[in-house]
Amino acid sequence: MQARYIQIAEQLRGQIADGQYPLGGRIPTENELADSLGVSRPTVRQALDLLAREGRLVRVKGSGTFVAQPKLVHESTSFVTGYREESRKKKRILRTRVVCIQTEKAGERIGDALKIGAGDLVTRLVRIRHLENLYSNAPVVYTTLYVPLKLFPEMPDLDFTDTSFYEALDSRGLSVVHASRKLEVAMPPAEVAAGLGITSFEPAAFIVSQGYTRAGQIIEYTESYYPASRSSFRIEINR
Repeated sequence: MQARYIQIAEQLRGQIADGQYPLGGRIPTENELADSLGVSRPTVRQALDLLAREGRLVRVKGSGTFVAQPKLVHESTSFVTGYREESRKKKRILRTRVVCIQTEKAGERIGDALKIGAGDLVTRLVRIRHLENLYSNAPVVYTTLYVPLKLFPEMPDLDFTDTSFYEALDSRGLSVVHASRKLEVAMPPAEVAAGLGITSFEPAAFIVSQGYTRAGQIIEYTESYYPASRSSFRIEINR
């Protein structure tokens, strides 16, 4: 005989398939399901965890559990483009929350990434971004960007809530014409996981990127975390 949580998971699969719980829709809470099914909350949690591992459900901290939508396809791995421009092309409305923008010393790690001295000043910009009406407005990327202050001295005074970083570079003759990117799967730091509304045990796609100007100068170094449960990436290769 099947375990009770497996039976509950199968029942929920059927309800998702017949549209009782539509894509992106919120399902009842653990307590509500436990009461309606006459089982314990841990049993319901096992069923929901199983469906989440299958990619059928997405848990959003503080908001609830939702029927998973198809993963968002990011094309930033294929083209040199800003996330705002990519969203605009796909007719999606991008919302940005600036967590912080400040000037600080590069330190050895960021200095090495930007090919500058550890004592040189950089601007650090941290942003959390979501797309309207996708994943119930849960964040899709947490990104930290570093720029040498001497190359873009007015950057700390700009508001990047609605301003495109790449467009700001373009207007100053600092366009990124080449990018070097590396992707790996990683467990996000606690503050990143909290910003994305996921647990520290949920993997994320971690992409580091260096952007180069036409003169070969590294103008930006970026670290971005994308929740693995909501993200896929397009890779274009030409021969």
